[in-house]
Amino acid sequence: MRRVLITSMALLAAGCDRYPEDPIFAYGRALQRDGSPRAGEPLSVERLDTKVEAFQPFSTVTPEDSGDFTLEMLYGDAVSETNYSSTRSRFRLSLPLEADGSGAFVAFTFQDDVELPTLKPWDAHPVVSMGEQGPRVDFPPAPPAPEQPVTADTMDLVDGTTGEFIPLLPTVPEPLLWVTSGGALLWRQTGTASPWTPGPYVLEDFAGPQVQLRAASAGMWLFSPLGGEPGSVEFRVEWRTGAEPLPAGTLRPISRGANCEPSFPDVCPWTDGLLTPVDFFEKETDPRAYSVVITLPQPGVPRRAVVRGLKFLQGPGGKDWLILEGSADGEQWQSLARVTLRDLTPLERDLGNTFGYYTEPPGGDSPYGDGPLLLGMREPVFQDVPLTPTGPVRFVRLSVESTMYDGTAPPAEFYTLSELSIFE
Repeated sequence: MRRVLITSMALLAAGCDRYPEDPIFAYGRALQRDGSPRAGEPLSVERLDTKVEAFQPFSTVTPEDSGDFTLEMLYGDAVSETNYSSTRSRFRLSLPLEADGSGAFVAFTFQDDVELPTLKPWDAHPVVSMGEQGPRVDFPPAPPAPEQPVTADTMDLVDGTTGEFIPLLPTVPEPLLWVTSGGALLWRQTGTASPWTPGPYVLEDFAGPQVQLRAASAGMWLFSPLGGEPGSVEFRVEWRTGAEPLPAGTLRPISRGANCEPSFPDVCPWTDGLLTPVDFFEKETDPRAYSVVITLPQPGVPRRAVVRGLKFLQGPGGKDWLILEGSADGEQWQSLARVTLRDLTPLERDLGNTFGYYTEPPGGDSPYGDGPLLLGMREPVFQDVPLTPTGPVRFVRLSVESTMYDGTAPPAEFYTLSELSIFE
C-alpha cells in the first residue's frame, strides 16, 4: 500500500501498545571494505545525552560470521512517551577506524523492530599531486546510497505540480572535500568532479592544510511486520577517509585584522585568520545582523573575496544570492559581485523544507573528531568569489538576499561566520 506523507506521519505519531519494558530489536550488518563480513569484533553503540548534547556509551554488538548483528534494548530505552507526545532517543553505531583513517558510522532513531543500513568503509583516499595550476586532488566517486531492505517501505511526497508520488529514498551521497588547518575547517567543496584544484585564495596563508573525503546519506524506512507492530527508523550514514597534506598557502588578504561592523572591542573575529565560527548573537534579545562591513586599512581595488562558514536564515522561496559591495565613503555602494547560492525547483523546495532535518547530523559531531557534516538546508556557505570593482574602495559589505513565498528577496538574517577575506 502506498504511504503518502500525511498518512504516514499520522501513522507514526499514533504510537503503539508497547510497554517500556518490552524488548525491541534493530538488525544490521557490518562489512569490510572488500565486502567480506566483519565478524567477531565488538562495535560500540552510543546514545545521545540531550543534557550535555553528546553521545555516551550505551552498549556493544558483535557481528556473527556473516557480519549480521542484532541490537536489543527495551522499548523505553528508544522511545520516551507521555500522554501527549513521544520522543525518540538518538543512537550511534560506529566502525573502528581503519589503519588508513577510513571509517563509517550510522546515527539513528527508531521505534519497534527495524533494519539498519549496512555499514561498510568507503574504499577511497584523496590523492594529492602538483599540477600546472598548483596542488591537485584526485578522488573517487562516493559510496552508493544504502540499499533498502526487502522488508522496508518508504514514505511518498506528492508533487504539487504533476501530482506524481515521489518516494522519499535515502539521499544520494556526494564526495565532499574537507580541508582543515590546525584542526579548524578551512574549506569544504562538494558538487565538483575529480580532480579538484584548491585555488590560492582558498588556501590563503594557512599553514599545514590537510584534505580528506567525507560523504553522507540520510533517510527513513518503514516496517510493517505481519502480526507485529509497525516500526520506523530515521538514519544518517557517514563515511570518511584519512587525510593528506596540501601545500601551505602563500596569500595574505588585505583585510587581515581589519575592523568590522558588527563591531567588537578587540580584533574582528571574521578577519583574524583563526577560522573560528563566531555567532552574530547569543541571546534572543540581542540585535540581529543582516550584513558584515569590513573597513580596509586603506583604500584598495579588491579583486577577490573568500567567504567561509556563513550560516543565514534561508527564506522559504528556495533562492538566495550572496551580495558583495564596495564603497569609498561607507554611504554610496557599488556592486562587486552577486552569486546565486540556491535556485530550487518547487519540488526541491518542498523536499528541503519538509525533510531538511534528514540532513542534520543526529547529535552533531562525528565519532572520529571530524566535526559536524552539515548538509542540505543547514550547509554553510564557502565561496571563492571574483570581484569586479569600478574603483578604489575603503569598505566592503557582505549580505545575502533570500526569496520569500511572495517572490520578494529581503536581506537575510546572519547566524554564523568563520572568516571573510578580501584580496587585491
